[in-house]
Amino acid sequence: TRYWRDWSSDVCSSDLELIRFILGGLFLALIQTLIFKEVNIAWWIKPMPYVYLFMILPINSNRFAVLIGAFFFGLTIDAFGGSLGMHTAACVTTVFVKNYIDLYFLDENSMQLQGMKYMQIDYKGWQWYGIYTFSIVLIHHLVFFLFDYFSWTALFTILMVSIASAVVSLLFVQIFRLLLGNK
Repeated sequence: TRYWRDWSSDVCSSDLELIRFILGGLFLALIQTLIFKEVNIAWWIKPMPYVYLFMILPINSNRFAVLIGAFFFGLTIDAFGGSLGMHTAACVTTVFVKNYIDLYFLDENSMQLQGMKYMQIDYKGWQWYGIYTFSIVLIHHLVFFLFDYFSWTALFTILMVSIASAVVSLLFVQIFRLLLGNK
């Protein structure tokens, strides 16, 4: 039998985790729109470290709710950044594709046995973690810059800008990861 106290503590901890996640998302959106929107390294590298939010999504989260959340998260960045839906499209596509990346890289049962909620360096080491995070960031940046340039003649430029921006964004993501104390 389950007691009322046990049930309420589970609900409270998940509610607090959700509130913490939403506040972290708002903080990353604020940093993106106030600071990183203005940062252009060599005029064509645009860091977007808010993708970190998608990397720390728990593997057992509701896929539909995450897609809706990604839509509104991207819409928030678009509204404050004036980017006309590019962040929204990139966020929704990233979260959708992340489900398939998770299927390839992660074993949900193994992660739950180890007490992990999302991909961490301890799970399979630096190499797998690097490939996993870079693929998520690169997908986001490819979609974003496809809509930004919106021309097949600029395909090489889109690829180069996406890769360079993804590398710089990944550096900022690792800085956030270290500052927040996540493995």
